[in-house]
Amino acid sequence: MSGIKKYFRKTEGESFGTPLKRYFVLILGLLFLSLCFGGSVLPIDIDISAFEERIEANRKVPIKIEIVDENGHPVSDAHVSVRQINHEFFFGNAPEYLIYAYAWTSYNRGRRFGIKPLPEEDLEVYKRLYLDLFNFATLPSFYWKDYEPTQGRIRLDEASKKIAEWLNENGVPVKGHTLVWGNPPSVGVPAWIEVKGKVGQWAEVREALFFRVEREVEEFKDLVQYWDVVNEPIVQSWFDALGPDYIAESFRIVKETDPDAITVLNEYGVLVNERTRKAFISRAQQLIGDGVPIDVIGAEAHIFTAQDLLSQLQSLESIYLAIDELAQLGKPIHISEFQIPLPAVIDAFDVSITEAEEIQAEIAKIFYTVFFSHPAVEVIAYWNFYRAWQSGSGFLRDDLSEKPMFYELMKLIHGDWKTSFEAELDSSGELCFSGFSGEYDITVAFENFSETVSINVKKNENNQFTLVLGQ
Repeated sequence: MSGIKKYFRKTEGESFGTPLKRYFVLILGLLFLSLCFGGSVLPIDIDISAFEERIEANRKVPIKIEIVDENGHPVSDAHVSVRQINHEFFFGNAPEYLIYAYAWTSYNRGRRFGIKPLPEEDLEVYKRLYLDLFNFATLPSFYWKDYEPTQGRIRLDEASKKIAEWLNENGVPVKGHTLVWGNPPSVGVPAWIEVKGKVGQWAEVREALFFRVEREVEEFKDLVQYWDVVNEPIVQSWFDALGPDYIAESFRIVKETDPDAITVLNEYGVLVNERTRKAFISRAQQLIGDGVPIDVIGAEAHIFTAQDLLSQLQSLESIYLAIDELAQLGKPIHISEFQIPLPAVIDAFDVSITEAEEIQAEIAKIFYTVFFSHPAVEVIAYWNFYRAWQSGSGFLRDDLSEKPMFYELMKLIHGDWKTSFEAELDSSGELCFSGFSGEYDITVAFENFSETVSINVKKNENNQFTLVLGQ
């Protein structure tokens, strides 16, 4: 590693001279890395071939398409174009900037977005780029302290509705984040609730909490399809003072208010901290065994520091096995919160911002490959998109230009992990292949005839289709 890092290191007091000289130094360094790692700019060698093989085995499903004419006869000697147009799997993000855009005078944590929202034309660029890349959203406007800083004073409901409506109109499912999070004095618990706890008025806290849960779910039942119902019950234990049943009661209220809502129990550190993971699994097992309506297990995968980054890059198989342990709960897994801060990359590899952006993109590819390779994972949600919570984590720069990570994920999600090909039908009129689950357009063309039919390929289903042309 040291022999590679020297091509990037700039020691204190040293200068590369002119920008042109610095450019050539960078090019030489990248060329060296390309020769060593087949085009990789990551200054350490990470082998993800095992996870790529798991993607082939776990993510692709057998598909059989029989193409017949109106009389039921097989169509032969036709050209077939197979094009996957969307994923069944959800690749998501937390579009926090939109909260600021629509409620900038009321959003207390919006200072990093500037003194006023972007012009409308820039907001449209943001929205377009979001929809280009993602098909799922975590809406982080429901932190209790943000949402109701003073009892009865709701500040973010209209902005939340506007964002959720835009996402729904564009076919993007929405998860509300979060209903119950016991972390005073941060945003999970407002000051007026924290005070009640300090003076022992836990019955009033309990009543206010459950009222708030029912109110938000009822208000958004037509706009929000998923809820992070209870967030971080192990690492943030403030609500334990309500008694051991507060988690179960919160989930029951959500299901009674909106039976169609998909409920998530979310926790921090479960992929990298064995102690937290075991405590969480034990609590979740008890809740599920008691019939609590938990639909999904959420696993946060935050990276904060250079130490976190290097440790996790060297522990990819352990992270996969941690997901295995969580999957034994019998519920789908959401990688609910994931981020790669740019300062962590700079500190880990001693590189410039420009170099760090390239490395960040490759690190994103590595972790997405690990997460996507596990059959129990149904969602990967990155945190956030623009001017992210952790510095430099986002996909867009301050001027809304796309970072390398945007293009790397675009290539993975909408290139490598989508099935598209051309084929010629033989006399059987059948087409058999393995592909990723999602919606496909199948175009059949011969002589002066062409027709396109859509099919929906689903995981764990018998994906056999008969397409009757001319209907």
